[in-house]
Amino acid sequence: MVLGDQLAQQALKEGQRITPSPAPPGIVRLAIALGDGSIQHFERLATGTCGDWRATDFESPGSGFAFNEPVTAEWGRGLDVLATAQ
Repeated sequence: MVLGDQLAQQALKEGQRITPSPAPPGIVRLAIALGDGSIQHFERLATGTCGDWRATDFESPGSGFAFNEPVTAEWGRGLDVLATAQ
């Protein structure tokens, strides 16, 4: 499993709050809060499909990481569902 899929899997399983994040026009960006207080961000083009998601910034109390990892369509479908529910 690729890193982007692992991050999406964790966020979809453990996410407690989903918030659309500010993004440039034409970008869909989600912030998924995890139980430990960290936040994982995902984004794709607004015209993209479930296979176009990327795992991006990870925020955690006291630290953070910048990712640019692809998420496969299998896990991207879950992110699409969350994005359309917002």
